[in-house]
Amino acid sequence: MSITRQRKETTVASLTEELGSNGAFVLADFTGITVADMTELRKIMRERGVSFTVVKNTLLDIVLKGVELTGEEDVFQYLQGPTALASSRDEVLPAKVLKEFAATHEGRPVIKGGFVAGRSYNAAQVASLADMPGRDELLARVMGSATAPIRGFVTVTGGILRKLLYALNAVKESKES
Repeated sequence: MSITRQRKETTVASLTEELGSNGAFVLADFTGITVADMTELRKIMRERGVSFTVVKNTLLDIVLKGVELTGEEDVFQYLQGPTALASSRDEVLPAKVLKEFAATHEGRPVIKGGFVAGRSYNAAQVASLADMPGRDELLARVMGSATAPIRGFVTVTGGILRKLLYALNAVKESKES
């Protein structure tokens, strides 16, 4: 059953807006996934804050032609067969969730390729991207690194004060005896 022109235009507009606001997109082939597994995947995506939708290749083609993408990969080669689109503001999260799910579900869905920060990547590059730490983890590492000098300063200052108190206490004990 075909969808109406108005619905297609709405879908193209929402995908274009989503492509502009999210940091990453991963395209996947969901052939061979059971309805129960697809429902589970959608639930996991929703819980992790990843938008996951099945999209017609012709509509995605229109969206991608309207967006400037760079990279060595021909993005339109990914628009073959059934296509699911996973997107998030976190550049690593869609690839990570798809890779984790595929590892426990007989390799399904299969990652076709992806787009991160306006640049296209092939399936192998997206899979290696999935192995990187996510945005939240990287922010935590940066904050840990930023607070390390302060924490060191507090520790050193506390040690000096502690030694001063030990010395004053020793002087007090020697005068008492």
